Amino acid sequence: MPDGRLHVAFLDVGQGDAILVTTPDGRQLLIDGGPSATDLNWRLGQQMPFWDRTLEMVVNTHPDSDHLGGMVSLLDRYRVEQALVSDMAVTSQLYREWEKELAEAALPPTIGQAGTELDLGGGVIATVLNPGPACAGIDDPNDHSVVLRLEFGEISFLLTGDIEAAVEQKLVASGVPLEATVLKSPHHGSRTSSTDAFLEAVDPQLVVISVGAENSFGHPSPEVMERYAAYRLPVLRTDERGTIEFITDGQQVWMETTR
Repeated sequence: MPDGRLHVAFLDVGQGDAILVTTPDGRQLLIDGGPSATDLNWRLGQQMPFWDRTLEMVVNTHPDSDHLGGMVSLLDRYRVEQALVSDMAVTSQLYREWEKELAEAALPPTIGQAGTELDLGGGVIATVLNPGPACAGIDDPNDHSVVLRLEFGEISFLLTGDIEAAVEQKLVASGVPLEATVLKSPHHGSRTSSTDAFLEAVDPQLVVISVGAENSFGHPSPEVMERYAAYRLPVLRTDERGTIEFITDGQQVWMETTR
């Protein structure tokens, strides 16, 4: 039941991203679905009451399979009220399946646009920082990721999708609010992200990396881990801690992990 607190759970879905946000008044926002519907459904079942089959919003930050794969069959199990997507569609079979699911559910998606504010309820505001001017002229789907900054009282979360250095730098230069209590490491801790200027602008107290154990990409990069250490940033990883959930009343933050 709603407990008056914001819950942000980084789900353990292997090599991919899936984040479940539950607002103080009980609304739910799912950001990405990891690579596997089986893993996503299992983790959602652990986080949501068994009788709850409604997600007020789903966000696909960008159409890579490690963010979209688990979401394709989501609409068979849950009633979704709104969908937010990147401005970069692709022609992959996976994305066509996703478009078909949305069409069958009569759920036309909204394109994420920088500057949009979403009132998630219960005092939680999500601001879209990307896609927008920061990714103009860049064709990489990673850099067109929907970036969200969640704010509840004095606590904030920066959820970055898979943006890379070029967009990080443009976001910093634009002066948009990047400061956050918790940073989701861009692109699973890849060496192409988490630049010095970006980390200085975000000034997080803690970093979360959504990553699969012994993944073939070598994520997170040793170079990036060294950079986090240089900034004295505590790092929590889903491959080591399982699902990582933050609970906040807007002033204090508590954390729970499944390992």
